[in-house]
Amino acid sequence: MKFPTTATSTTFAKEPSDSSTCSTATSNSGCRGALRPKLPMFSKVSFACLAALVATLSVSQAQSDADALSVTNGDFSDLTGLQEMGNGWYAGVPAGWATVASTEGSTNYAIRMEAGDLVANVAALSQTQPSFAAFEQEIGQLPVPGEVTITFDNKNPWHDPDFSMGAAVYDALTSVPLAFGDFTNAGTHTLVASNVSAGTRLKIGFWSAQGFPSLDNVSISFRPNE
Repeated sequence: MKFPTTATSTTFAKEPSDSSTCSTATSNSGCRGALRPKLPMFSKVSFACLAALVATLSVSQAQSDADALSVTNGDFSDLTGLQEMGNGWYAGVPAGWATVASTEGSTNYAIRMEAGDLVANVAALSQTQPSFAAFEQEIGQLPVPGEVTITFDNKNPWHDPDFSMGAAVYDALTSVPLAFGDFTNAGTHTLVASNVSAGTRLKIGFWSAQGFPSLDNVSISFRPNE
């Protein structure tokens, strides 16, 4: 018996949507070619997932960098450890802050309730004579190089309308100022320290150079270098 000379193909059962025959006389590359239309779709999905993952990680890292710095009790609403003095005044050093002002009784009028808002009396919490002592707080350590901005409010001063308040961002280990300024009017102000190195421990400080400046709503923001 003679077999047909064309009996060199094999038939495979496949899903109705696929080709039902793959000739044994056809090269492997020819068979792979039938799958090629599916590969671009797979690649696009994979790259889209990868891009989404990278974006998520970038956002998470940026949030982590921003959270590395923070101000404690920047609005002075935490009265823990303070002594009420009457007439809206509180004595002591506010929670989260520090001072080495040495004048006896200098912090007796540290915080005042004014129009329902608690503000810090910088003159009571700092000194320039006989030695310099700022009203200060450590705010954290930079994870990467970047720009640090402190924002704060100067409220209307007591007694004398003329005042001058100093503010600075320091290297917390060396006390070298990375940015500083003098502020002589009420309102919201900012102070920027640029190109601060990664790993730098930071603190912020305020002091009265003249009069009785009042401080409120101290906050910090950080932007990594691009």
